[in-house]
Amino acid sequence: MNRNSSPGLGQWITVSFMVAVSFFLLYKLYQYSTTRSYLPTGLTIGGVDVGRMTEEEATELLTSRYIEAPVTLIHGENQFEVMPAQIEFTLDMDKMLLEADIQRSSQDFWSGFWGFLWGRPVQVQPIELASSLNREALRNVLQEIKEVVDVPAQPAQPVPGSMSFQYGTAGTETDIEGSFDDVEAAFHRPNLREATLTARPKSPERPNINLLSRLLVNRLQVFEQETGGLAGIFILDLNTGEEININGSEPVSAIDLMKIPIVLETYRALDQLPTLTQRQLISDTLVVNPENASANSLLAEIGGETVDPYVGAERVTATMQRLGLVNTFIMAPYDAGMPAGKKTPETPANSVEVLRTNPSPTMQTTAEDVGTLLSMIYYCATGQGGALVAAFPDNDWQRECLEILDFMGQNKIGSLLEEGVPAEITVAHRHGWIGDTNVDAGIVFSPGGDYVIVEILYKPEWLEWELSAPLMADVSRAAYNYFNFDNPYLGESSAANN
Repeated sequence: MNRNSSPGLGQWITVSFMVAVSFFLLYKLYQYSTTRSYLPTGLTIGGVDVGRMTEEEATELLTSRYIEAPVTLIHGENQFEVMPAQIEFTLDMDKMLLEADIQRSSQDFWSGFWGFLWGRPVQVQPIELASSLNREALRNVLQEIKEVVDVPAQPAQPVPGSMSFQYGTAGTETDIEGSFDDVEAAFHRPNLREATLTARPKSPERPNINLLSRLLVNRLQVFEQETGGLAGIFILDLNTGEEININGSEPVSAIDLMKIPIVLETYRALDQLPTLTQRQLISDTLVVNPENASANSLLAEIGGETVDPYVGAERVTATMQRLGLVNTFIMAPYDAGMPAGKKTPETPANSVEVLRTNPSPTMQTTAEDVGTLLSMIYYCATGQGGALVAAFPDNDWQRECLEILDFMGQNKIGSLLEEGVPAEITVAHRHGWIGDTNVDAGIVFSPGGDYVIVEILYKPEWLEWELSAPLMADVSRAAYNYFNFDNPYLGESSAANN
């Protein structure tokens, strides 16, 4: 048999294929060997794909994304671009590239080559961004933006010639602390580099009590100039202790205001709960009653075994002195004269060179004394102690003070202090008037805070009700609107229209 020693077609095809594959593998091996000098395929640093880049190229790309790209801060319709350099934002390239090099050099050669052939690179771990910024520098940038875009709230102002406030307008305020995390995060993102600054509305601040004082002084000066009289006002914020004292130390006829100390001394003198008869006398003394008989009966009760209203008056005065209310005294029952051998006591208030009022020789007080006494009653009623409890620790003052305020809260006349507040507001007060003097003193329990208010108007010879009542209501309304700045009371007619 004769054999053909030449390779066949099939052999040539096989050999050619194997040679081609070998060349292909050698080429791919060369390619892969070349890529081994670059960063691993699929590697990300700080969210940026740096695979198959040199360290220089990766550095350039990261710099362009993080250092050279601004962050846009959005505030309403305003936008501000902030460069990372402004907040001293820097990248720790050495640390990140070292981590990248470790992943590159630790990769198994043949496993990496196999993945390279099949387009399935060996999985690598993403490298977190290593950076730093100056938080104080960022805070300063946000503060500069805040100063540009914030709209300050406009404060209240008194309305000239009236007893009301011109209320301020709300503003806006950038919440730097609330915006800080979102802004800082924007500098750590390679894209979507923007953040929204949080802004909140800023309400007008509550007026300072000095604003109320100026408002009242301007109005009361008009009254004094036109009448030759005197206006005494004492207002005390029972929460903060801030006060307004306008002619509060001027002596005046105590008239019905003295009935508050009389009732207080009645409770102190009793060694048991008041009887029904005594409660009726207390009610008649503190609630609307033009007669003075009930107050005189209580003075007799205070007189003890003597049943002497003059003795009762002495004890009321002694208690006022013990409480530090040195300008308050009563020398005789209502509608009675000075007792024989007695004369009007000298007080700091009435011993001045010129008296601006014509106080009763037997019964005097001041707006400040009455207001201070009311605050003592309030503090003991609310369990806060105070001078009354300290001076007479053996009495069950909280129950007794609560009863006093309850009786005074039943005093409804619809004018004076009451006319200056909404109808649903409790006003525990005692009012009164004689020919030349009108008074009203009480505690207003309002949503915006409880406060004492004492108003005393004096006009020589005769004070017309048509003059005093509207003015006292206006003063009361101004005080209420100060304490309830967010919900002012404009009067019954305005409330009805609303």
